[in-house]
Amino acid sequence: MSEATTESRYLRGDLNFEDALREVTGVDIGRDQLVQILKSLHTTNPAGPALSEHDARVLTDAGFTASPAAATAARVDRDVRMANLVATSLSIADAAVRLGVTPARIRQRIADGTLWAFDSGRNRLLPPAQFTDSGAVPYLDKVMPHIPKDLHPLTVQTLLTQPQSSLVVDGRPVSIVAWLTGSAGTPEEIEVVVDVLAAVEWESA
Repeated sequence: MSEATTESRYLRGDLNFEDALREVTGVDIGRDQLVQILKSLHTTNPAGPALSEHDARVLTDAGFTASPAAATAARVDRDVRMANLVATSLSIADAAVRLGVTPARIRQRIADGTLWAFDSGRNRLLPPAQFTDSGAVPYLDKVMPHIPKDLHPLTVQTLLTQPQSSLVVDGRPVSIVAWLTGSAGTPEEIEVVVDVLAAVEWESA
């Protein structure tokens, strides 16, 4: 007998919505975060949730453009990913400890674009993609200034962590972070990443 899916257990009443969402996303969404998601949906245009161009294209490719439920699911997925990004990001003080510098130095690097931070509504947070367990991703400080500062945090997170077809190691596409982590830091290797960023900007223009 096959194990019951999260969906079937939810429909039977064996799981509440919060637990079902946690199982599906792997993100521990608390009630405060769920309230923010509900507010986001409540304030959306009554004609349907506003989607990014990327989300709208994904829905179109999947044949779900006429489905309000699919559009709402895309909006909830985005909000869940954003809640997770907020929960896993570092404060300025935490980033200073991670890099062994002062908070003032972290603020300076944010200002000059060599570190990436976003405003959470309460404070500035630095997403984890740019850090290793013991410091910063090597050479990322040479790449970050080429990323527009007005991009949505989830866009930047995806850009840094998803495999790029132009970055290949051992025959497999790797992410910008993975490429830089294994890089010797030569100008040519850095330029390859800059070229990837230029192509992404051109595609989204």
